[in-house]
Amino acid sequence: AGTKIDNLVQVGHGVVTGKGCALASQVGIAGGARLGNGVILAGQVGVANRAVVGDRAIASSKSGIHGEIAAGEVVSGYPAIPNRLWLRCSAAFNKLPEMARTVRRLSEEKAGQ
Repeated sequence: AGTKIDNLVQVGHGVVTGKGCALASQVGIAGGARLGNGVILAGQVGVANRAVVGDRAIASSKSGIHGEIAAGEVVSGYPAIPNRLWLRCSAAFNKLPEMARTVRRLSEEKAGQ
C-alpha cells in the first residue's frame, strides 16, 4: 500500500517519503525532510527542514520534529521527545507552582541555618 496523505497537508520541496506512511490532516513537512517507511504523523505535526524520521516512527498530534527520530520511536511534544518522557513531564506540569514554592521555602530555610 502506498503512502496516505490526508487533507490540508503541506509538503515542502525535496521531501522524500518512504512507502506506507500515514500523514494526518494539517501535517507540515519542510523542504528536504526525509520520512522512512511506515512513518505515522498524527494531526498538526510539524517536521523541520532536513529532519530525518526513521522507519515505523510515530509522532503524536502537534509534535514538532527537528533533527533525527530513530526508527520505531514514538515521540510527542514540541520539541518532540520520547513519548514516555513527554507523558511524565505532562503529569508534572500542574504541580510546578507548588513545587516551586516548596523549593523556595526549603532554600530560605537552608539559608537561615
